Amino acid sequence: MRATKTEGVKLATYCLKWVAYSWFEMWEDAREEGSPPVRWSEFVDAFMDHLLAACAAEFEKLKQGSRSVWEYHMEFARLSKYVIHMIPTMDARVRRFVQGLSALLINKAATTAFNSDMNYEKMVAFAQATETCKLKNMMEREGRSKARSAGHLGDAFGGGRLAFRGG
Repeated sequence: MRATKTEGVKLATYCLKWVAYSWFEMWEDAREEGSPPVRWSEFVDAFMDHLLAACAAEFEKLKQGSRSVWEYHMEFARLSKYVIHMIPTMDARVRRFVQGLSALLINKAATTAFNSDMNYEKMVAFAQATETCKLKNMMEREGRSKARSAGHLGDAFGGGRLAFRGG
């Protein structure tokens, strides 16, 4: 089965998810009455403009938050494909990645980013290693803190020794 370019536009919109299809309907309704049928290239340009604007806004707001460095990196990589104009150089890409890191990592990563040999892949690996180290240290501190507080509880009940004396 062959479709004309105009029919191809209609067919593609039916294959799109609900949000994209809703966008297409609003876009089509906004066109002037009596306009010639939409051509595929016109649809692609309008849709990409819409998609790229949404991706740029999402990329600008992107932060690590409660995600792991790996999860943040995956989202950063997904969105960065659509906003190459925002991160045209390796330095810009590294700086933007570092800006979105959590407070736990940003200071050490920002200092490391000044290294002229730092590229994006090295920064992701560095941030992951730093995250692992810091989380391990936090867990060890929590473990020591819990052990100390359990020791204090034992002191309150006879210093951890049996208070009962048989006899």
